[in-house]
Amino acid sequence: MSFLAGKTPIYSALLKYMEENCVRLHMPGHAGGKGLAPPVFKQMGFFDVTEIPPFDNLHLPTGIIEESRQLLAKVYGAYQSFFLVNGATSGIQALFLGLAGEGEKVLVNRHMHTSFFGGMVLAGCKPVYIPYKVDGEWGLPLAVAAADVDKALMDNPGARFIFITSPTYYGTASDIKGIAELAGRYNIPLAVDEAHGGHFAFHPSYPPSSLASGADAVVNGLHKTLPVFNQGACLHISSSLKDKERIFRSYTLLTTTSPSYPILASIEMARAVMEEKGYELLDRALRWAEEYKKKINQIKGLRCGDEFLEAEGVTGHDPLKLVIFCDGLTIDGYKLDYLLRRDYRIQVEMSQPHLILAMMSIFHEREDWEKLYKSLAFIAEKYYNGKRKDKPRAINLIPQVALTPRQAFLAPKKQVKFKESKGFIAGEMVAAYPPGIPCLLPGEVISEEVYDYIMYLKTRGAYLVGIKDKDLNFIDIIET
Repeated sequence: MSFLAGKTPIYSALLKYMEENCVRLHMPGHAGGKGLAPPVFKQMGFFDVTEIPPFDNLHLPTGIIEESRQLLAKVYGAYQSFFLVNGATSGIQALFLGLAGEGEKVLVNRHMHTSFFGGMVLAGCKPVYIPYKVDGEWGLPLAVAAADVDKALMDNPGARFIFITSPTYYGTASDIKGIAELAGRYNIPLAVDEAHGGHFAFHPSYPPSSLASGADAVVNGLHKTLPVFNQGACLHISSSLKDKERIFRSYTLLTTTSPSYPILASIEMARAVMEEKGYELLDRALRWAEEYKKKINQIKGLRCGDEFLEAEGVTGHDPLKLVIFCDGLTIDGYKLDYLLRRDYRIQVEMSQPHLILAMMSIFHEREDWEKLYKSLAFIAEKYYNGKRKDKPRAINLIPQVALTPRQAFLAPKKQVKFKESKGFIAGEMVAAYPPGIPCLLPGEVISEEVYDYIMYLKTRGAYLVGIKDKDLNFIDIIET
């Protein structure tokens, strides 16, 4: 693509090295693809190099990596941007390690990704959970309201920083601007897990980016929504963040010394594409999203509405996250997911008892949208019920924290029957995946409410992760 010329220093260097056709007497051991059997792997091997000249060093960049990350920072409006080759997880954990210490309070939303737990184990900090708004009809976690953050700040003087997830896995965005103003008033940093919002910065009709809304640090899982290889992500910090050096030290501590250059190049090329064509691609996708949501809403038994946009704290929704409710069918979301894959060769992102989630890309064509719509129409015609199923349980769990994540991680544990675990302190995580939001974390008390909700998820067929016993007949608890 001609518009990439001059804007992709990493990719350009890789291409030049491939054209030189050197005998590669350096890592990796596949010797430039020679040791990779499938032809497609051989081609990928050409670009899989190590830190030889001129490929710079991710931990101390002065050449092509430094140039590329400056271009990334400029596009996103950041003071500094860092490449992440281990997904958004490493950026999230670097922020915990860089902004909090042993025993210090951190204000976090409870509908967080499991990577938050790892970050809190590393930092040794104590979570203070901010309530989140739940859709009363469907039980979906929607947003964190600024008023709830304000109360948490008043109740917890001395908290080190705020860490909010926005947008959610379902695409709903919180009032980051309002929360950033509160953080500034209390003189503490605001970090945002914007893993699913790496495209927001390129079009004004999508939710505003967290950096533009006043956040001090933001993590984007670029591979989730942009043309980036899996694991490709980035960490942005603003000029307002005070201890930048500690963040950098935390980043290098958690980052491999053998980064994947194909991943780095894909991040760089995605940035170049979005800088040049992002508005156009997002605008096209937005028009199709509006058109096909209306069409899906006309299918009996299905709904693709955005009514949860009216909920408190929600300031926007990613139009490319199609949350399709199937409560008017005789089948549940799991079966709808299965039929789309088996009969129509369509694989959606995830399914739950009452819905499926389809993540549309800016690179899907109209024919892809049309195929999804027609396939849904065929299935709905066969399984239309006319009566709505029982609503899912709407729950806003804020479990009692008995031990910090680090204390729980290091504490001795024993296994008990799950049905006999109520009242004990959990020794392992329970999360429904996807999206990977924990309903129980190590160090939290297994209350009656938590136990009942986990059993509800289990009986509805949810895929539970974080536990050794996948059938959840047993669970680890903390020995006391």
